[in-house]
Amino acid sequence: MVERTSFQEVPKEKFKEIYFRLGGGNATGWTADYWQKFYEDNVKPGWKFKVQEPESPQHDSMMIVSDGSAKEYRLFFMTEESMERFFDFPGKE
Repeated sequence: MVERTSFQEVPKEKFKEIYFRLGGGNATGWTADYWQKFYEDNVKPGWKFKVQEPESPQHDSMMIVSDGSAKEYRLFFMTEESMERFFDFPGKE
């Protein structure tokens, strides 16, 4: 299976709407406090907001990365299996 890698640039308000609608809230750590701290109080001027919406209902784990070289915030979704592979490393028990 090939993972999608295309991101769509969106306005900050669309990024925020997806964050709150699909992020999972308190259960996952994507809270209003987190949003305020990183995307309101400490947002980096000139940075773009990019989103890759869930590919399927199984893509239900939201991730956000900040890419300093591209000056982008990227919000995307992974499956439980892909999350486990992402955090797997040699020597992990």
